Amino acid sequence: MSAKVFYSSMKCNMNQSPLNKIKKLINKCGITDIYGKNDITAVKLHFGEYGNTAFLRPIYLRPVLETLNRIGAKPFLTDTNTLYVGMRTNSVDHLHNAVLNGFGYSTLQTPIIIADGLKGESYTNLEVPNGEIYKSAKIASVIANADKLFVINHFKGHEMTGFGGAMKNLAMGCASRAGKNEMHSSVRPTVDPEKCTACGRCKMACDAGAITISKHASINDKCVGCAMCISACPEHAVDVDYNVACDTLQQKIVEYAAAVHSHFKEVVYVSVLTSIVPACDCHGGNDAPLIHDLGFMASTDPVAIDKASYDLVVKTAGKDVFQEAWPHLNPQDSFAHAKKIGFGNTEYELEIIK
Repeated sequence: MSAKVFYSSMKCNMNQSPLNKIKKLINKCGITDIYGKNDITAVKLHFGEYGNTAFLRPIYLRPVLETLNRIGAKPFLTDTNTLYVGMRTNSVDHLHNAVLNGFGYSTLQTPIIIADGLKGESYTNLEVPNGEIYKSAKIASVIANADKLFVINHFKGHEMTGFGGAMKNLAMGCASRAGKNEMHSSVRPTVDPEKCTACGRCKMACDAGAITISKHASINDKCVGCAMCISACPEHAVDVDYNVACDTLQQKIVEYAAAVHSHFKEVVYVSVLTSIVPACDCHGGNDAPLIHDLGFMASTDPVAIDKASYDLVVKTAGKDVFQEAWPHLNPQDSFAHAKKIGFGNTEYELEIIK
């Protein structure tokens, strides 16, 4: 069976707001049947790294939040802390970053909760249905414990997966620091002795007792891959080997995404196809868009909405701009693995909503 994907372009007359199109799309997805009164609803998005200007504009959240509030649900905005060191490494800086990028309460009247604890330590293991790489996924506890999930994506390119959309927002976006580390790398963190000052902060942050301090810190095989030492190090001396094959990374992302989607069973996904830049919003900057703004997609199938978004960009551009931007990647690997494990639908029926 194919999945339903609803699409509305950016084209409007002068008296029509594009925000009304988002409302039409989510109503087509049956939002009033999926979300109910008093459902504590995690609205998963990416707040954008400080300095980036391509991330999802906060105003696009307004029709989603207005609809959820009208239903009587209790939405909150959420994201998880990053593995890399930046403005989103811990919840304090992450919340500050979200406000600086326009997602504050004064703008959207909606609370923000960073989902995986103060430093990314809080997670729940969720089953990966039909997983070939994982049996369970380390998903941020706040997201796992929510009554319902709503996912809004900024569709764009990505330097390690070719593109980023619903599946990446579900997987890397909902994973704890340990889960992110699990997807990104198969080895434990290492210490750069030239940068390390032997301050001991990494050791204090390590619950596994995997770090010893002499002239510099050393990490042994007790390491569980939680990556807490990375955020604890003030000298940025701790890092992991990200040279994992990109096709394997895509497969891991698909399986993590399957775990989250399966846990909630019914989720509405919205993808915003604006500022379609080559790389992830995790960077503290961004390149020019690969193509002009295209509009909005909505679906209850994360694989189908990603495939429809990808296909629309390629068709409109007249070439695969993602493959051109990242020639060493095959973005289709994600769809192939999703089909292999029976997650979502790569076949879809696109309905145009005016």
